Amino acid sequence: MNEQIKNIIFDWGGVLIDLNLEGCISAFEQAGAVNVRDLLTGTNELGFFRDYECGKINTPEFREAIRKHIDKPLTDEDIDRMWNMELLTIPEEKLQLLTELSKHYRLFLLSNTNELHWEYGYKNAFCRNGKDYTMYFERIFLSYRMHLSKPDPAIFQRVLQEASLQPAETLFIDDAETNCLAAASTGMQAAHYIPGANLGDLFK
Repeated sequence: MNEQIKNIIFDWGGVLIDLNLEGCISAFEQAGAVNVRDLLTGTNELGFFRDYECGKINTPEFREAIRKHIDKPLTDEDIDRMWNMELLTIPEEKLQLLTELSKHYRLFLLSNTNELHWEYGYKNAFCRNGKDYTMYFERIFLSYRMHLSKPDPAIFQRVLQEASLQPAETLFIDDAETNCLAAASTGMQAAHYIPGANLGDLFK
């Protein structure tokens, strides 16, 4: 890795936490949702999943949008269960890697995510061995709180500004090439991670 690097910004989903997008899609389809794949990837003009991720709607409004789309009186618990099926866990070796990296670099997290996923995910993925996410990262940047999302360069610029980071000294890691290209446009170095690969290999 480039010796200039002093800061590392990690994506969350797909880089650290394993995802089960197909399981989530299947659960919604079985409940009666249509075009759910387009909705989840943000390509459908309805886009309430994307609105939720960017903080344009809150959690109660998101649940109501699900009920309206499916046209069934689903409970909050039903919706939350299906929605959170997308999240699996963070492999232990990645948590160990974060622990080791935190001794040498300033670590940050930047994720396109939403309130339900974050509240569920950090409790079930990070909270192990007496640690939580605050033990690994100096700061957490989440799209739904920032009202911005990747690959908009503005979200990277805000992270750099708020964390007082020099772009040339900062490495961004994401599983989406478009996000890496956007980060690179701000002067950061970027690494495209392929889910399932050895994350530690990026630092050798």
